[in-house]
Amino acid sequence: MNYNMKTDICTQERVFELRPYRKTELALMYFPESTKETAVRLLSRWMKDDANIMEELNALGYNKHRQYLLKREVEVIVKYLGEPF
Repeated sequence: MNYNMKTDICTQERVFELRPYRKTELALMYFPESTKETAVRLLSRWMKDDANIMEELNALGYNKHRQYLLKREVEVIVKYLGEPF
């Protein structure tokens, strides 16, 4: 946590950690103002609409019904969508 003396505003720096995530957890990082359901739906749409993401995820054995994303799957998503936040 950093404290900026000039503006008296306390800010917290977020650092993205590459690790397995629940789909809802990662989706809410990309869409923090959304509900869990909406965030997951939006992230799934972004993934589905990007042929490169889906090609790499399918090569890794991605299962759209699994609640968790493996670290390798998160790596692919971040490769194309960038880090969340």
